[in-house]
Amino acid sequence: MPIIRRDRKYLKNKHRGGKNNKKGSQYENFYAVYCLAMLMNEYQQQLEAVCLTSQVEDAFVDDLLIEKPVSEKIYHQLKDVKTLTWKDNGLLYDFTKQMEISQEKGECFHLNLIYSNADSSVKEIPEDISSCTNAIYFPAYSSLNQLLLSYSPFKDAILHMAVDGEKAENDKLFGIAGALLGAWDSCGQIKVSLAEISAKMQSIGKGYVNVKGYPTVKISDNSRMIMDRCGLHFHIDGIKLYWSNGNGRLKGEIEWTPDLEKRLLEEAPTDLFGIVELLS
Repeated sequence: MPIIRRDRKYLKNKHRGGKNNKKGSQYENFYAVYCLAMLMNEYQQQLEAVCLTSQVEDAFVDDLLIEKPVSEKIYHQLKDVKTLTWKDNGLLYDFTKQMEISQEKGECFHLNLIYSNADSSVKEIPEDISSCTNAIYFPAYSSLNQLLLSYSPFKDAILHMAVDGEKAENDKLFGIAGALLGAWDSCGQIKVSLAEISAKMQSIGKGYVNVKGYPTVKISDNSRMIMDRCGLHFHIDGIKLYWSNGNGRLKGEIEWTPDLEKRLLEEAPTDLFGIVELLS
């Protein structure tokens, strides 16, 4: 079913309203962070192949579009309201129209309604759209940290991004979530790839945030020889060097940069305390 003139006027107004509301939509941003975390975990080796768009033009379900490999498209509508039914504000109409248009285009697609009221009746999906629609609960919190501490699926998604996995403490998880949010806020949000988000995270994190999927930095043979000679145990993961002494009582982590390697080679410490001082 093609988009007729009346539909285009409706979509133009819907898109304009959506963009204006998006400026202050914390709920939509937090949900985008959740999606980004899950996608970056799932597609670590295909970051260029997954794209996200906010406020999709010419779409009836338009708050967020995720485009996966093999041309899979997932459209999202987000509703952070106390009371919501499928009859409210043309919600069922929007999902029905999007289903018809996507079917006519031959898309591999799915439609998701994201709602914040756990008791909402929208979890009961109308039969006409049930074959391609999910209703998914995602809670609303006043801060990213509250969301992470209170909603375990969100914390798990962030936790799986951390290089140290289950051992990652909350302050590290807060840093990862904050860097994700900063990356999403600072991008154009039109067909932005996970690779672009990853690059922006590295810039925002400035060495404090390290996640799976970051390209592992290289360490020269000469640097390895110096650390071995000083009795330092170490490994590189992502952008950081993780080090400890023999019994593990002294340990730490630091971003491994060309400047740090240059200092190591120039100073060439000969004992454990000398190299720990350089890395601390």
